[in-house]
Amino acid sequence: MHFQDFKILSLVLFVTFLSFQTKAQIISGKIENELNEPVPFATIFVTETREGTISNQEGKYILQLPRGTYHFTIRSLGYLQVTKEINVNTDSVDLNIVLKKQSFEIKEIKVFPGKEDPALYVMRKAIAKAPYYRQKIKHYEAGLYIKSNFAFTSIPRLYQNKVEIEGRKLKELIKENVTYVIESQNKITFDYPNKYVQKVISKKTSLTGLDEPPVMELMSSSFYDERPNNVISPLSSLSLKHYDFRYEGFITVGDFDVFKIRVRPKRTSDELVDGYMYIVDKLWCIYNLDLKGNFEFFEYQIKQQFENLGNNNWLPVSNNINGSLSMLGLKGQFYYGVAMKYTTIVENNAVSKDQTGPEKPVAIANRVQSEKEKAMREEVTAILAKTEPTNRDVAKASRLNRKILKEQYRDTVLNDVFRTNYKVNETKDTLANDFEYWDTIRAIPLTPAEMESYAMSDSLMLMKLDKTDSLETKKLVKEKTMFKKIVFGHYDLADDSLIRLEYNGLLSVKNYDFNTADGFKYKQMVEFSFTPEKGKLIRIVPEIGLAYKRGVLFGSLNSTFKDIFWKNGTVTLDLGQESRDYKTSPAGIGPKLNVMSSQLFAWNYMKVYENAFFKFDISHRVKEKFTFQATAEYNQFSPLNNHASYWFSKTKTFSPNIPYGFTFDSPEIINQKSFVYSIGANYYKRQRKPWLPESPYLFIKDFYTFNLQYKQAVTGVFSSVSDFRRVSFSYRRQANISPSAGVDLYAGTGYFFKAGQMHFSQFQHFKTNEIPVMLNFFTHTFQLKDDYELSTNKSYLNIGAELRTEYVLLRYLSFINTNTWSESVHLNYLTTPAYKNYWEAGYSLNSIFFLGNLGIFTGFNGSNFERVMVKLTISGY
Repeated sequence: MHFQDFKILSLVLFVTFLSFQTKAQIISGKIENELNEPVPFATIFVTETREGTISNQEGKYILQLPRGTYHFTIRSLGYLQVTKEINVNTDSVDLNIVLKKQSFEIKEIKVFPGKEDPALYVMRKAIAKAPYYRQKIKHYEAGLYIKSNFAFTSIPRLYQNKVEIEGRKLKELIKENVTYVIESQNKITFDYPNKYVQKVISKKTSLTGLDEPPVMELMSSSFYDERPNNVISPLSSLSLKHYDFRYEGFITVGDFDVFKIRVRPKRTSDELVDGYMYIVDKLWCIYNLDLKGNFEFFEYQIKQQFENLGNNNWLPVSNNINGSLSMLGLKGQFYYGVAMKYTTIVENNAVSKDQTGPEKPVAIANRVQSEKEKAMREEVTAILAKTEPTNRDVAKASRLNRKILKEQYRDTVLNDVFRTNYKVNETKDTLANDFEYWDTIRAIPLTPAEMESYAMSDSLMLMKLDKTDSLETKKLVKEKTMFKKIVFGHYDLADDSLIRLEYNGLLSVKNYDFNTADGFKYKQMVEFSFTPEKGKLIRIVPEIGLAYKRGVLFGSLNSTFKDIFWKNGTVTLDLGQESRDYKTSPAGIGPKLNVMSSQLFAWNYMKVYENAFFKFDISHRVKEKFTFQATAEYNQFSPLNNHASYWFSKTKTFSPNIPYGFTFDSPEIINQKSFVYSIGANYYKRQRKPWLPESPYLFIKDFYTFNLQYKQAVTGVFSSVSDFRRVSFSYRRQANISPSAGVDLYAGTGYFFKAGQMHFSQFQHFKTNEIPVMLNFFTHTFQLKDDYELSTNKSYLNIGAELRTEYVLLRYLSFINTNTWSESVHLNYLTTPAYKNYWEAGYSLNSIFFLGNLGIFTGFNGSNFERVMVKLTISGY
C-alpha cells in the first residue's frame, strides 16, 4: 500500500501554481485582527513582483525581496483589504498588520434586474464566462513553494502492523500526535491547453525515510473547470441543477464591485461543496472562494484568493487547504499551503505584461479563425451581453464554448499520452538542505509543531526550540535490524543505488499457499535487480519450495534482460517445475481466494496440474507503440489427484481435481509433452482528445491496443505430441472521462486451423468469476459460468463492454448519492461451437467506501434465460 492510498492527498490541491523568492531582504511580521487575535491564512500580495504568500496558523508571514519600494495588498475573507507602500532598504523589515472586520453592503444597495434572488443573475453570468477564463492564458511560468503537514491522533494497531510504505511498516515511520511537515521549491511552466511541466528544485521533509508525495499534479485543475477533482463546480454548466445561490451583498475594491454569493448544495453529496464564492462585477471572474466539502472519510476546506496580475488576468495567488480524516478508527488532520510568484504570463490572442515592463503585444499561435468559429464566438458574446440571461442561455453558451474548442483543435495533434498532460522533471537538489538555509527561502513560516517535527529528524533543530529537554526523550525511527529483515522480509537488503535485493523473509505470509492437490505449500523467493544504466535492467528471481502433502520439491528460475543485448529489446528465460492452474491466461479464481474457499467451505474452485517447463521469449519495442514478440516453450504436463482432506467436517470432501467436462482419461488431461512456438505483434497507444461534445469535460484519457498472435505446436521435437495451429486477434479501447465515468470495450476472436492433440491449458480461455465473492473486477468477465466451462479449442468470438458513469439507477437515491460512488452497465457476449450466442448483462455499484463493488448479473443462451446472481468484489476502482 502506497502513502497516497490514504486518499488524504487525492482530495486536496484542486488548483493552480504558486511561488517563492530565493535571495533577498526579509520582510516578516504578524497579521492580527482588532482583538489582537492572529489571522491565519491571510494573503500578502506584492504587486511589483506578482508574488503572493500566506500567513501560517499563528498569523505569521515572511517574504524575501530585493531592496526597493513595493506595494503590498493584505486581505483575508471577512476583513477589510489593506494596502501599504513598503520601502525595503535594510536587511530585515518588521511589518505587523491589523485587519478590521468587513461588512458587506445590503442587497438593496445594488440593483439587479428581475424579481428572483440577485445571486442567480450573478452566477448565470459567471457560469457562462467560465469557459473564457479556462482559455484565457496561453502560457505562464511560475515559482512555487508548497508546505504541507499532517498528524494522526489515532492509528489502530491494524494499520500500524499491516500497512507498508516503501517496504516499511506504518508504525516504523509515523507516530500518533506527531506533526510531520513536507516542503518543496519548484518551478512550473504551463502551455495552453493543458500542458504542465514541473521542475522540482529542492525538497525537505521531517518524514524520515520517505520522499515528498506526488501532490503537485493535482494542482492542474481549477473551479473554472466543470469538475475539479470530481466535484461539481459552482461554475459548472450544470451547477444550477445542483446548487442554490443566495446574494449576501457586495464590497467595492478599487474600480470593481465584488459580490458575495452563498453556495448551498441542494442535496447532501460528496460531489458538492458548501460555502461562499466572491465574483467580480462585469468581469464575472473569481475574486475569492471559501468552500467546504466531504469525500468519503474526509472533511476539507479550501480557500483561494485571486489577484489581477494585469490586463484583467485574475489568477490565484494563495491557496490553503485543511481538513480531517476519520476512517475505521484512523483519525488525523492535514494542511496544505502554497505561495507563488508568476514570472511570465502570456495570453491567448491578447496582450501580456512581463515582470517589470509595460503591457505589450505577445506572439500567438499562427492560426486563422474559421467563419464557423467566428459565428459561434459572436453568438456567445451576444448571450453574455444579455441583461438577464436564463438557465437555457447559460447551457447554450457552455455548448458553444465546447464547440469552439473543437474547432480550435481540429488540426491540432496533442502529443502527451498520459492521464493528465503533466510532467515532473526531477533534478539534483542544488539547495542546501540545512534548516538555517531553508529559513532564508521559506515562503510560509514554520509553526512550533512543524519546528518540533524537524527536530525529531534533525538534531540541529534542537537549537531552534525552547523545549529542548522534552524533545531529547523522543526517539527517532529505528531502522530494522538484519535479524528482523531476514525473518519478516525486506524490500531491499542491498545498500546500493544500482542493485536491489528483495527478500520475502522466513515467516512472510507470501511464502504460504494451499491447494487440494499439493496441500500446504511453503516457498522461499529472492528477487535480484541490477540497473547498470538508465533504462537497462537485469532481474533474476529464483524460487524453491515444498508441497507438503505430495512430499515434493518445486522451484523455478525467471531471468529478464531489458535493453542489455540490444536497444529496446527484452529477453526472458523461464525454467522449473511446479503445479499450475489449468487456466492461467486469463486466470480464474485467485490463489488467495482459493485458499480461503477451500479451507473454510471445502470449495476447491481451482484445478491444478504439474508442469516441468522451459520457456524462451524475446521481444522488441518499436517507437514505444509496436512490440514484436517470439516465444519457444517446452512443457511436460502431468495430472494431479487431491492429496489434502477437509479438516472441519468428516462429511464434506473436496471435488475431484479435474476441470469441468473432463475425466482423468481425457486426452486433454493425461501425461503429455509439448513443444510450441509463437510469433506476435502488439500495438498500444494512449491518446488524448481535446473535446467530448456530449460531455461537460474538456479533456479525457483514451487508449487502445491491438494484439495479433500465431501459435503452432511441433510434433516430434523433444518427444512432443502436441498438434495444433491457431491465430488470434484482440482489440481493447478505454476512455476515462473522469475517475467515475468512462467506457471500456473489448473484442477478441480466434481460429484453430488444426486442433489435434492439445493440453487443456493450451485452450482459449475467457475471463470468468464463478465465485460469488471475489478479489478482482467485473470488467469483461462472465459471472455465471464455471471457470473452465467456456474454454474452447475451436473458433470463437468474444465481445465485452462496460459503461461506467455517475448516474444510471441507484445513484438517484438520496442515501446513495451522498458518496462519490459510480455505476456501471456490463455486457459480455461469447459464441463458440459449444456455446452459441451466450451473453450476460449486469449492473454494478462501484467503489463503495473504497472497499469494493456490488453487482447483479443475468445470463442468456440466445434468447433463453439461464440464471441471475448477485456478486461482490472487494477490490474496487
